[in-house]
Amino acid sequence: MKTPNVYDIIGIGIGPFNLGLAALANNIPELNCKFFDKQTEFNWHPGLMLPNTRLQVPFFADLVTLADPTSPFTYLNFLKSKGRMFRFAISENNFVTRFEYNQYCQWVIGQLSNLHFGLTCEAIHFNPEKNYYEIFVREKYGRTYVFHGKNIVVGVGTVPSLPESIDGLDHPFIFHSSDYLFHKKQMLTKKNISLIGSGQSAAEIFYDLLQNTEQFETLNWFTRAEYIFPMDGSRFAFEMTSPDYIEYFYHLSDPVKEKILATQDRLYKGVNKELIDSIYERLYLNGIHGLDSKIHIHTNTEFDQLNIEANTNLNLQFYHVTEEHYFEHQSEAAIFATGYKNHIPEFLDPIKNRVNQNSNGNYSVNRNYSVDNCNSIFIQNADLHSHGFNSADLGMGPYRNVTILNSILGREHFKMESHIGFQQFGFIVP
Repeated sequence: MKTPNVYDIIGIGIGPFNLGLAALANNIPELNCKFFDKQTEFNWHPGLMLPNTRLQVPFFADLVTLADPTSPFTYLNFLKSKGRMFRFAISENNFVTRFEYNQYCQWVIGQLSNLHFGLTCEAIHFNPEKNYYEIFVREKYGRTYVFHGKNIVVGVGTVPSLPESIDGLDHPFIFHSSDYLFHKKQMLTKKNISLIGSGQSAAEIFYDLLQNTEQFETLNWFTRAEYIFPMDGSRFAFEMTSPDYIEYFYHLSDPVKEKILATQDRLYKGVNKELIDSIYERLYLNGIHGLDSKIHIHTNTEFDQLNIEANTNLNLQFYHVTEEHYFEHQSEAAIFATGYKNHIPEFLDPIKNRVNQNSNGNYSVNRNYSVDNCNSIFIQNADLHSHGFNSADLGMGPYRNVTILNSILGREHFKMESHIGFQQFGFIVP
């Protein structure tokens, strides 16, 4: 019988985080890796690929630079290969467009031969005799393949989060912000549109809709936030986006972590200042032309429930947090920019006895981002509750990948900086 090829790492999901892992591992000869994704091609948040939208992290927070600036997969090397280095330098904007970041990721993918799209992971089993995992993947309309790996890195990403009262509701004009562009053309035939939620995605969609103010009767934005607030871009806030802060946060008690996260909206849920300024300028111009009566921004307002009337009109109920009363609002379309949530994928069910979970049903995550007792199953972007608000930050992806790779290698192949900030977050040294 032919001996199966056993990979050192098998990655499930090819988003920016696992793509960064693949790029960093590519220059380590002793690692044999394979990555799969159910999508047929890479496209990063295609439903929100709005014109001119930019990342909230600078260009050097790419897939690899903060871990290995000599890597061939840096963003600057991408610009050089595309003949855009001088134009980028002259533009003096450190924050690249989402479209260009998507191009960059596709450029990296084109140089890696161990990334496979159009293959869905159906199940993972553990072979105790061989001490490796058996990963079953299936083509969309074809056969099933079995691969073998010593370590698994789950990078399937988060899923759109909708209020419980509408989750699973099938209606062409009720959808999550992640699907905005897929519905936009049809939605613009409606006269009354409501946007529910806060943060960067909500602001981007609101600004995009403002470009069509003349054809609406009303455009309403409802948010629980006290006001449309900017992301904290101060230097001391940036110090918290660092390995130092993760080390501090991880060793706090769970109740303290929960309390801290509840106060950190301005670190990761805010809107970039430039976009806020653009929205305000557009509102001002609308006012000059007598269009301001069409636009309404409702703060301190929490969505409660939605009823569909006569298969067309939507009756939305809200609760005003500070005035403490409910009110109703009629609309023809409702866009929910209500964020994303983690989920433990079903393909882990056969090895759920090996995957540690806490009392809330989340992964119980070790310091090195593994979720099992053998340090062989790792997770990407599912560690908000354990490692802090940096979980989804693209700039901290290289740090997490370095931690995972060093753990698998059993040595410090990549050396990350420590004692970065001028602030001392805690006095207890783990």
